[in-house]
Amino acid sequence: MAQRNTRGSRGERPRREPLYDNYYYEEPARRGSSSRSRVQGQAPRRDTFEDISSYSSRAAERKHRNEQKKYREKSKKPAVAALVLVLLLIGAGVFFVYGYLLKGLTFRQINKDQLGIQKSEAGGVKNIALFGLDAREDENEGRSDALIVLSVDSKRGKLKMTSVLRDSEVEIEGYGSDKITHAYAYGGPELAIHTLNQNFGLDIEDYVTVNFIQMAKIVDAFGGTRVTISYEEMNEINNNLAMQQAESYDAEILESDYLYEDGEVLLNGNQAVAYARIRHLEGGDDMRAGRQQEVLKGLIQQLKGKSKLEYPGLIHELMPLCETSLDFSDIMGMTPFLLQDFSTETLSIPGEEEDAYGDYNEDGRWVYLYDIEAASEHISRFIYEEDSPYYIPPDSEA
Repeated sequence: MAQRNTRGSRGERPRREPLYDNYYYEEPARRGSSSRSRVQGQAPRRDTFEDISSYSSRAAERKHRNEQKKYREKSKKPAVAALVLVLLLIGAGVFFVYGYLLKGLTFRQINKDQLGIQKSEAGGVKNIALFGLDAREDENEGRSDALIVLSVDSKRGKLKMTSVLRDSEVEIEGYGSDKITHAYAYGGPELAIHTLNQNFGLDIEDYVTVNFIQMAKIVDAFGGTRVTISYEEMNEINNNLAMQQAESYDAEILESDYLYEDGEVLLNGNQAVAYARIRHLEGGDDMRAGRQQEVLKGLIQQLKGKSKLEYPGLIHELMPLCETSLDFSDIMGMTPFLLQDFSTETLSIPGEEEDAYGDYNEDGRWVYLYDIEAASEHISRFIYEEDSPYYIPPDSEA
């Protein structure tokens, strides 16, 4: 009887040689051996690798890679969908802002190196020059008969208006001493801003310009402005309406625009412009600046009475009526301020502190003469309050 091969005896496994890649090679049964498979009548083992690791076989690896790929593709779908949604929202937002809100806005970039900007006393305040032009037609050229420094004080929650009287004699670079109203006519908004900054120590970088024709449309967009007028002012409003109708083809003066009562009235656009242009009553240009401020304060009250949902429609109506250096980020940056409950304050320059008097200059023009340095300190205290270097505590005797 032939001796049994001990390598194939029951209870023993064929010898396996370890390889460097952690697979094991199963040694094939030798020819003529009485291995376990031969004893049981099975076919001899093939010369193959035995896959000990769960991912080591090629089939398992392919299956694992496919599963991983499907998982990655599946997990990417929500992220891609979210990205597409964000891009769509951004696109819709850009279209809404530029295609609707700011449509028709005349944006004019100005060189801020030429504005004569002075160092501001404190942060939290943005000063903007508002120019109302005495243009008889629908254009943005001419003298700035209305000149207001609008200060948005986010720190104190205040909107301040500083009117500088149009006949104030100041230094206009390149033109010498002249009425401040002429600076805009000589060099546009850049020279007008430069004149304000240089004479009154301000840091104005931006402006908004409207002419009187556009101002009427702005007031109508707000739904009017409520002011209190005297009987004399009512008559002057009617006189100015008739004058404006005769002077401008763009002015659409209606019979219903003429007033027949004084007291508290809601002025429409044409009436408000006629009211702001009154000059021939007692107080002259000083009272004229005060009326311009009253018109603006009335508009602010109208704004406060509107729903926040009405703001986009109002902005859409106002933008084509303005020329400005304010860009989208500037406009949107002031939105939180408009959404809060803010107060308004006004100042007219010159006032009592400036000891102003009227006289004729070398060109024979009537002008306001006053202490410009004192006016600069007065404006600083008004705008910056306790942050101004010229601030006077309430309990001071000064």
